[in-house]
Amino acid sequence: MPDIEPVIELKRLFEAHGISCTVEDQWVVPNNTLPAIRALWYPRETSGRLEIHALLKDDVVIEECFAGLGDNDKAFADAFQNFMINSFHVLLAALWDKNDPEQVMTERWSIGGREFTAFIGNFGMRGSNGVCAKIPNELFPAIESAVKQATLQGDTHWVRTFFCNLNEEQTYEALMDNEDWELGISCLKKIPWEKCDGYYSVRNFLLLRAA
Repeated sequence: MPDIEPVIELKRLFEAHGISCTVEDQWVVPNNTLPAIRALWYPRETSGRLEIHALLKDDVVIEECFAGLGDNDKAFADAFQNFMINSFHVLLAALWDKNDPEQVMTERWSIGGREFTAFIGNFGMRGSNGVCAKIPNELFPAIESAVKQATLQGDTHWVRTFFCNLNEEQTYEALMDNEDWELGISCLKKIPWEKCDGYYSVRNFLLLRAA
């Protein structure tokens, strides 16, 4: 098995964005204070799973998970790239005040009588060769509408939505605060997704912080 050190790659990533870091017990600690973040890698024979955990000051842990395809180092590199495309910039903007407007859109949302800043990531797409599906225009308005119907108790909340088509078989996933989010799944199922041979997926991550 290759000598992969996810914590080192994570530390390098933050330092490349101008944030100094220390490492404590496999946690990367940007600016030497919470929030902290870690990466856990679980290799398989021709793939692997990368878990990202961000630890907030109130002991809340944001969990994100990414698949990587390939052998050994290639699988890790693929999963890490998947993380960078889909969630990294949202976390960077919301938790460490480093916002790239080309990667993250910020809006003020009113939810249940409370004001939140929404940090909204770009849609990440993956697909097999020859598959060029489009993101439905209805998708983000549906996600936004569903989020605004939620009952939010804390000051920080996060939402991941995921859809994939595999040879016309469709899979839907929606999580809010690491838990299955039935309203989100319901809204994804109402979207007119394109059915096609082959594989494609659409993923989005957003984070809310009380204003």
